Amino acid sequence: MTISRFKLLGGIVLLIALLLRVGALIAVRPWSDHYERLYLFADARVYHELAVTFQKDGITDEFRNKVAVFAPGYPILLGMIYKAFGTSLTLALIANVLISVLTCGVIMIVVRKAFDERAALTAGLLFAFHPHSIRFASILYTETLFMLIASIFMLSLTQISQPDKRQLFWLALTSIIASLGTFVRISMLYFSILSVLIWLICNKTNWRSSAKFFSLFIIFYIISLSPWMAYNKVHYDTYRLSVSGEYNLLVIVVAGAKTEDIDEFHKVRKELLETAHERAARGGAKNAFEISKYYLEVSIEEILKDPYKFMFSLIKGIPHFWFRVSQAESTRLADLRKNDPKTVYYIYYSHIFQILLFLAWIALFIEKGRIPISWKALSVAAVIYFAFTVGNAAYSRFFLQALPFIVPVAAVNIVGFLDLICGLVKTKINRQSD
Repeated sequence: MTISRFKLLGGIVLLIALLLRVGALIAVRPWSDHYERLYLFADARVYHELAVTFQKDGITDEFRNKVAVFAPGYPILLGMIYKAFGTSLTLALIANVLISVLTCGVIMIVVRKAFDERAALTAGLLFAFHPHSIRFASILYTETLFMLIASIFMLSLTQISQPDKRQLFWLALTSIIASLGTFVRISMLYFSILSVLIWLICNKTNWRSSAKFFSLFIIFYIISLSPWMAYNKVHYDTYRLSVSGEYNLLVIVVAGAKTEDIDEFHKVRKELLETAHERAARGGAKNAFEISKYYLEVSIEEILKDPYKFMFSLIKGIPHFWFRVSQAESTRLADLRKNDPKTVYYIYYSHIFQILLFLAWIALFIEKGRIPISWKALSVAAVIYFAFTVGNAAYSRFFLQALPFIVPVAAVNIVGFLDLICGLVKTKINRQSD
């Protein structure tokens, strides 16, 4: 396949991605009251309100306290859009759509560089048609922006294992990209460290060299995060970046371990938060960082009540992460079915697509030769990491955090499967002709 042909086909893939996301945007009508009622809810409303606060007043105490839980990157981006163009949900979501299409392009570049052009185009199509990726480009959640940064992070990873004089440059750049990802979703804080460690170990035969480059990455990473750390030291007297870890442990992992359906999950989540906030009020906690120890305290208490059930829930989170088992029925789903029937088509399509994507991805455990161990390890680590930390909630948007790491190996497996089928057909034709 020539370069010009790849660019043409890649352009078609990007056009498909764009049209699907624009279509989804038109379908939800972000300019209407209908959109605000059905789609501007939960975290999406928080991000919108934080962006409005940033647009009008900049970074206030209230803003700082909120983003200590939700991370500041996405609301600041929305706030900049609102500052430039006015408070417009439509323009903010158009930016989401463009970010999602750009992510599709970056993923194709990464896969083409790591594998080949056919796999790159297949990866682009997988991302373009992925139902959650399409749907959440039209909702104000952080995952769309996070996927772009995660894809660029993967691109930089492919460079740090190249034995040339620019390795230090790529290590430093990888650390900057990882810090930007952390600025958008705090889960990137630890996953980026795990990713670089896995990548270096799998690509370096010299342990001393791996240790050296990993140590340099940690140094560059801390330097990249230091402005945020210094900012929190000034305002909160702590170098900690966020309280998302304690908060998510309580409201996602622990609440998910105690429930089997999403409606009950929301009820338990609310009760656990109320308990933590009541204790924090009695303890005189004044901000999110001081409250966080009560999130952790309540979490540990709940875990110790039945540690085996908690451990099992982490494993249970993996099928929830892929197939949203506890989301099968819920009052919100019933509301969407009644007031927005198009959602039904999305639900069925997402179930079918996720099953096919899972089959394509899990083939990496039996595939031999096409996929380097570094890519397999990175992809499996992403699934396990995000499934254990957010899988119990069974939110479809959380799956998107791992999607950039799933699509490349799934695409290579699909190309390999098609090659196998073509080879069998050719063999059969040749035998018949003989």
